[in-house]
This record gives sequence, C-alpha cells and structure tokens, in this order.
Amino acid sequence: MKNDKTGIFAVLKDRDFLALWLSQLISKIGDNFAIVAALVLINELAERTGLAVVVIAAAMTIPQLFALASGVFLDRFSRKAVMIASDLLRAVVILLALLVREPGQLYILYLAAFFVMGLSAVYVPARNASLPNMVPEEDLLTANALIQATELVSLIAGASLATLVISLTSTYTAFVVDSFTFALSAVFLMAAHIPQGRSSVASAGPGGEFRTFWEGFTDGVRYIASNKPLLQLMAITTVATLGLSATVLLAAAYFKQLLGISAEYIGLLQATEGIGMALGAILISAYASWARSRQIVSGAMIILGCSILVFAVAPAYWLVLVGALVVGLCVVSARTTLAAMTQALVPDSQRGRVEGAMVTVIGIGTMGALIMAGILGDLVGPTSVFVFTGIVVLLAGVASVFSLREAEQRLVSGGNGRPSPPAE
Repeated sequence: MKNDKTGIFAVLKDRDFLALWLSQLISKIGDNFAIVAALVLINELAERTGLAVVVIAAAMTIPQLFALASGVFLDRFSRKAVMIASDLLRAVVILLALLVREPGQLYILYLAAFFVMGLSAVYVPARNASLPNMVPEEDLLTANALIQATELVSLIAGASLATLVISLTSTYTAFVVDSFTFALSAVFLMAAHIPQGRSSVASAGPGGEFRTFWEGFTDGVRYIASNKPLLQLMAITTVATLGLSATVLLAAAYFKQLLGISAEYIGLLQATEGIGMALGAILISAYASWARSRQIVSGAMIILGCSILVFAVAPAYWLVLVGALVVGLCVVSARTTLAAMTQALVPDSQRGRVEGAMVTVIGIGTMGALIMAGILGDLVGPTSVFVFTGIVVLLAGVASVFSLREAEQRLVSGGNGRPSPPAE
C-alpha cells in the first residue's frame, strides 16, 4: 500500500536524496549558463550561424549515443565516485571555452561541448541507477518527477540569470559560473550516502581490463536484448523524447511561418511548457495513488500526441499555449513513470548498463528530432512535421496500452500497479 506521507516534501526530507537533487539542480543551472554563452559566442563569431548551431547541437547529442558503454563502469565501480569525478572533470573541461576569441577557434567550443556531454552521459545513468537504492519503492515516482522538474526549473533560472550576468559582465563569465556549479555539485555529492549493490561485473582477470570491459558490455547487451518488457519501455521512451524535442526545436519556425508573429514569443511558449512540467511533477504522486503505471504512460502519450497536433492546426496563439501546457504535463508524467518502471524492473547489478542504454535511446530520439527539424522542416514545412510527430506519439500511446502490459504485470505490487524492485 502507498504510504500516506509519501509526497514531494516527504522525499526532500531525505538528507541523501536532497543532496543529490541539489547537486542536479545546481549543475543544471550552470549548464544553461554555458548554453546561453555558447549561443552568444556563435552569433558573435560564426560566419554561418545556422551551420554552427547545428554543429554544436550534434556535438552535444552524439555522446549520448554511446552511453551504454559507460554502464559497465557504473555496475563495477562506485556510482557516487563516478558522479563526483564527472562533475570535477566537467568543471575543468568547460573552461576550455575561455580560449575561444575568434572564428577560427570555435572548434574549441565544439570539442568542449562534446566532452562535457560525454561526461554527462556517464553522470546521468549513474544518478538514475542510484535512485532505487536511495528512496523507498513508493517514492520512486515522486523522486523521478523531481529530477524531471529540475530540468525545467534550471532552464528558466539558468537562462534568465545567464542573460543578466552576461549583460553585466561578459560572455566568458557564464562559462566560469558553469565550472563553479559543477564543483559545488561535487561537494553536495560528497555529503550524500549513495548505496550500491554487489557488482555483477568481475574485476580484471588474466585477459586484462579490456576483456573485462567487453564481457561486461556484452553481458549487458544480452540482458537488455532478452528482456522484452525493457525493450518496450525503451521504445516508448524514445518516442516520448522525439515528440518533445521536435516540438521545441520547430516552435520558432512555427510561430514565424504559420502564425505570422515574432519568434521571440518562443520564450512565453517555453515558460508555459515549464509550468506544465511543474504541474506534472506535483501531480505525479496523486497519479500513483490510484492509477496503474501503464495507464499513466498510455494516457499521457495519447494526450501528448493530440497536444502536438494542436501546434499544427491551432488558429490562435492562446490555443498553442494551452497545447504547450499540456505537452509539459504529459512529458513529465510519461517519462517519470517510464523511468520508475525501468529502475524497478532491473536488478541493481544490471541497472548501470540499462540506464546507460536509456540515455542512448533518449539521444536517438533527440537526434531524430534534430534531423526532422533541420531537414524535413525545410523540405515539407513545420506543419507537416508537427502532424507526423503528433500522429507517431499518439499511436505509440495507443500501442503502449498493450505493449506495456507484461512490464506492468511483472511490477505490480499489492494490486496497485506501482513498480516494485525485483529480487536479485
């Protein structure tokens, strides 16, 4: 049965989870400082701004495609140590951006973005794999909702503060701030107790480290490939990511071409979508008290698909904002529940590799959205892309009613549909 005291404030009272959450929040705010600063530098220095934006977007996305390999280390070594090392290394690497002073040096910015996101592709699965060991079963959905909401809070706070700091000082100050937030994040992690179960990856034997890594990697791939419910969860997660990313990336073009208003209104759209995400984080505990996991995911995906279609056919700006509000709420609800189901479905000994694979599939969804926004958006126009994306997400929501049935059956605890960690 669900604990009546379970909720956002109850979860945040846990000192260790609070430290992890604050670490995440602070470093994410710093990330948005760096993103704003990078875009400013590109606009100031790049000869072809559009191409430069595509290059840095690809540099930030490609590392996620290889996150599965990092899971081997997460299942072998201390995840807390891996997260701290990732933060400290990112604090150093981001400072490379301070060297970019002329157009010919922009490659340094691209390399810095690539390596920072590569280290993030280690940090994120380590964080997600640690959550089931830090909070009780009944708090998994709430904990994941807080992590998802952090993304939006940091976007609003980071982008706003970065604009102010850059206007008062310089673009390069924002990179220094990002470096400081990574270091502060590491301090919070040092104060947290993050337990880890017994590793299923053996220590290096006669074959050396590479053979040990390869055996751990292939073992993780076999585990994922043989786990049908897990593969279905990954597929639904990819489609949910595709839907949100395509909506955000095409929004500016949508406003300009279809509504005839300035693209600067994208800020209001993002803020409205953020309010929806915040509502989703607040309501997710209430969903968990009466709805099954499959109901939450399928319902959110179906409504999400319909809301994306609103972007394509809405004749009025206010209706677009309503659609954005619903998109934000549904994305948090779907991705939070999918994350909690994944964490509960997988034993701790395999969780690092599985969470690494999840980062990879999210990267695939983001890359797909980039391709649609950059290529299909120009070829067929934003309306057609929105319609296509909305239909795909809608159909995925309908399919999840059936495809997630087995996963839910394996996770049902006490008949309430809540994820329950399987026995090792």
